[in-house]
Amino acid sequence: MPRNPRPKLAARAAPAPPPPAGEARVQAIVISLAAVGVLAWLGLDTGRGIGWARWAMIGVAAAIGCLPPMARLIAAAVARVRHPSPRARQWTALLVGILSAAYFILTAFNQGRDLFPKTHDDCSYLIGMQMLARGRLWMPPLPLPDFFDSFDILVRPVYCSLYFPGTALLYVPTVWLHWPSYLMPAMASGAVVAMLYLIVTELLDGAAGLLAAVILASLSWFRVYSILLTSHVPMLLFGLLLIWAWLRWREGRQLRWALAMGVFAGWAAITRPADALVYALPLGIAIGWDLLKHRPRGWPAVPALLVAGAAPFLLLQMVFDLGVTGHPLRAPYGYYLERDQPNTSFGFRQYDASAQPQSTLPEKRESYDHWRPYLQAHAPGNVPQLWARRWLPMIAEAITQCRLMLLFIPIALAGLGDRRRLILMGTLPLFVLIYSLNPIFLEHYAILIMPAVIFAILLGGRTLAAGLPRWERQVFAAFVLAVLTISGTSFWEVNRHVSTAQTAVSDETFSSPLLQILHDRLAEDVTQPAVVLFTYHPGGRFFEEPVYNTDVAWPDDAPVIRAHDLGDARNREIYAYYARTQPERMFYRFDPQATPSLKELGRARDLAPASTRPAQ
Repeated sequence: MPRNPRPKLAARAAPAPPPPAGEARVQAIVISLAAVGVLAWLGLDTGRGIGWARWAMIGVAAAIGCLPPMARLIAAAVARVRHPSPRARQWTALLVGILSAAYFILTAFNQGRDLFPKTHDDCSYLIGMQMLARGRLWMPPLPLPDFFDSFDILVRPVYCSLYFPGTALLYVPTVWLHWPSYLMPAMASGAVVAMLYLIVTELLDGAAGLLAAVILASLSWFRVYSILLTSHVPMLLFGLLLIWAWLRWREGRQLRWALAMGVFAGWAAITRPADALVYALPLGIAIGWDLLKHRPRGWPAVPALLVAGAAPFLLLQMVFDLGVTGHPLRAPYGYYLERDQPNTSFGFRQYDASAQPQSTLPEKRESYDHWRPYLQAHAPGNVPQLWARRWLPMIAEAITQCRLMLLFIPIALAGLGDRRRLILMGTLPLFVLIYSLNPIFLEHYAILIMPAVIFAILLGGRTLAAGLPRWERQVFAAFVLAVLTISGTSFWEVNRHVSTAQTAVSDETFSSPLLQILHDRLAEDVTQPAVVLFTYHPGGRFFEEPVYNTDVAWPDDAPVIRAHDLGDARNREIYAYYARTQPERMFYRFDPQATPSLKELGRARDLAPASTRPAQ
């Protein structure tokens, strides 16, 4: 057979046909939103810096993703995990949760973090747990309140933690089972990562769910709080459980999920009430809309079950309020702020320069003076400027290790066609609105919106790729590799090798050799039973407070009681008290500026004035 003649080469390749009008419109929208994201990124500043090495790694990873062979490989890998079966989804979530919890503990050990309660919040919550473990929300007033006064606890009119009891209720098995204080927070943090995987898998797909889990575990601010006895991780867990229960209720309108929603909403409400509103308000609107529009069978039972699920927790809070403040709707938290942190509660008020804590402790007064500039600046007219210049950059620093990822958030707006996605994304504006009323804003408050931000980033990356169909595979592959590189180099075990001292990640709250020594050696260096009086010098580290008796519900039950050194004249009061109640207690003074720091003073029976000693 004759061979076919070789075709002649065209002088110029034919131009590609223009995209359809609808496709062109989508591209224009996506590109415009991407431009908004870039401007927002530049407007917020590019952050504290991640170092040239990490930038180079991110750029190389994105470039590799643009190569057609790599793009096809990533597309194939994503396809395998994009649609897991219900059983696979459950097992994957369990594995993600276990691995995450284990990692949070392992990295804390690797970093040499202090694995004992040392922050004011830690100690206050642990005291609340000690009381709750014994069936108490508060204890009677202390006989010598000034000696045991401290941050975030009440010593008048009763002795208790100032915080809402939801966190202590979750973590109270720590006391019963004598577990280390970091174990249950790490377990709760692992559960948060698992729940985020489940929710993002349902709202996007399994590949996005796995990416979301990796991103969350890589965030340093989340890891900081992953082992602390604070309310931020429990609140986030209850918020995600609330969304998950709502997603299940929407499937079949089963009433058991309505009851579950009430339980999670109620528990969240007695954990962090303002944060609970951020999750509960969007869901409440969605549930009300569904009930009014569709009127499913048995719909009147839904509100009743919501109330029934939340009622036990709300009643617990009312009992706590009544027992501490005398009013069922006046929380100990607000009562404490009125006493020792005036003008720091939510809302706007005229700044009072003369306001002072009622506590006479110098460290409490110095701490309040530290926050005065925030209180002075908190006015309605200053809110936009504060958010633009201070709070939003702080949030951006907390919710991602590379602010470049924030440019995908505006793009996500083009992908919010599913109402379920709106519920999660709705937490972002609500968070800003509610916390605009807070005079003081700290980075870790943004832990609450990490799921929404992570979801928005992933949705934005998916939407950007879909909006550029000719390069969809390459754009998505570049996005995936960039996200994995940013997240991978944010883990401490990797970060320490690719970052400078100025850009390195650390998950420690603050370094405190003093509290470490007291935790490790104090019980061994004194003759028990003992009372140690701690001396504070003005201008000291007020956040480094040692006077907490966290191992008991009542200070007198501690083998080594910690109390304040109020000076020789006032100290006679505590000598006399223990001479009457526990005369064999050995007294010590701990002065960090003295040599030696720990000095033996004598037994209570010998130190008390003769007129106050019990009869022999």
